[in-house]
Amino acid sequence: MSWNQHHSASEKLAAQAASAATRGDISQSLELYKKAGAEEVAALNDVPGTKQRTRGITAVSAVALWYKGLEFAAAEQLAYKCLADGGLPAFARDQIRNLLSMVWTRSAADKAGLRFVPGDVLVSVKGGQVIHGGAPLELIVQKVEGIRSVLFRTIEMLLHRPFRSRGGPPADLQAMFRPWLFQAPPGSYQFAVRMQEPEQLPLWDLDRPKIELVTATFFEVLRATVSEPQSQLPVIVPDIQYRNAFLNLSRTLAPTGKTFDRLEISAASSPAEPVVTLLAETRQELNAALRNLRPANLLAQPEEVLTIRGVLRALHLDQDWLELAPDDPELGHIRIDDAGEALDDVVGPMVNRKVLVSTLRRGSKYLYRDIELDE
Repeated sequence: MSWNQHHSASEKLAAQAASAATRGDISQSLELYKKAGAEEVAALNDVPGTKQRTRGITAVSAVALWYKGLEFAAAEQLAYKCLADGGLPAFARDQIRNLLSMVWTRSAADKAGLRFVPGDVLVSVKGGQVIHGGAPLELIVQKVEGIRSVLFRTIEMLLHRPFRSRGGPPADLQAMFRPWLFQAPPGSYQFAVRMQEPEQLPLWDLDRPKIELVTATFFEVLRATVSEPQSQLPVIVPDIQYRNAFLNLSRTLAPTGKTFDRLEISAASSPAEPVVTLLAETRQELNAALRNLRPANLLAQPEEVLTIRGVLRALHLDQDWLELAPDDPELGHIRIDDAGEALDDVVGPMVNRKVLVSTLRRGSKYLYRDIELDE
């Protein structure tokens, strides 16, 4: 058989494996991934040495399929063999290193009896003050918290939980799902996040197919939020409240261009899937999408809107207010009312940080319209 025949067979088996996982048939999914991995290894052996890009893509795919099939020893051995290949393209070497790191952590987790929702979220922060393998601690903590918030919102949406406008994720979900942070190979600055699946599985049997889709849905939502917020996102997230939450949380993840330039989110175990890229321009696109979600009676004329830069000092969303310490000390502390529409998991992490608050001024009162980080 030729490379094309083996590769086509691998693609079909991998698609069947993904479908089985969606149905909740994990054992069938693993068997199909193993067969897909074997076909892709056979395809790799048939790639001519002159076709380096094809060889690189096939090598990454083969390691990823062994990993998805939980064949960790085979994935590790193949990864070492591929990395020893001096002709492998740089992009393939980087992706195989990422996969190898995932193989090590997943293997260690299995030995410890830990189980995770399928899929790995690899986050790369680049440019500005970020250097190879290092970044400001406050920046990384804030991005980790942002990823966690999007993941929990995804779980709540999948399980058809009522929309949460106050407080953190429900206690039962926090007890059942635990986000884990993993070290990733240095590449500017990178970290990986995985969600530990519920330990008391009998309580979640009816939701098993939805649990298997958490990471896949997370990426689907983020891709639509960043690339097509006004066309595709409403299709994937029909509920306007959830849509508003995802837009706000994604904007918080995006750079302003001051501290860093670029944030990339990818599926480490599915290198062929599109990377979600957030740039400084992304904030402007998300701002436009958020403005379109606001009720007509909240849309003020441009000259009526006042944007204030300062440090968010306090908030009490139940009582509908924020308190801001503006950069201009002559203004003193400003109380901003009508802040009830702000979400806890969006504005909470902003306390004691530099922010930009859009307000509508009426006499001596400031009325809340929007808030975002000013890094």
